[in-house]
Amino acid sequence: MSSEAVKVAGNSPQEQKAFRRQREVVKELDWLEPAALLRTKGGSEFGRQIEDAIDEMNRDTGVVRLKLRKRDAAVVLTISHYEELLKLKQEYNELLMQVKEQAISRASDEYDALYQRITSQASRRASDALFSADSEDLRQSYKPGRTENA
Repeated sequence: MSSEAVKVAGNSPQEQKAFRRQREVVKELDWLEPAALLRTKGGSEFGRQIEDAIDEMNRDTGVVRLKLRKRDAAVVLTISHYEELLKLKQEYNELLMQVKEQAISRASDEYDALYQRITSQASRRASDALFSADSEDLRQSYKPGRTENA
């Protein structure tokens, strides 16, 4: 099943559009892989020929792992790759806001439903009956439990 065939059931057209846009942003990040798999350059080699190294990055993957004294030191990105990461951050923040808004909406709906039940006529009659009961009414409604004697 391809990812293109995945549909988010029950979502509005706006949510489906946002989902497609976010999926496209993630797809653009195919270049993002673990540092151990990136093309490696020595720090001094990179620094001495920085213009050539950047031109090569723009022609190649756009990402280079730098080593200093035989240890991983940094990952250098082209501006376009950096912009893609910023786009992902923005999409992530928008997605978080949507989830937050949905959670607030659900909580609000639950509150409204509970409020309707509490303020309904049936609830009002039940509370009126409870608070207007006299001792005889309470005595008649008493049913001993398993641990009590009748």
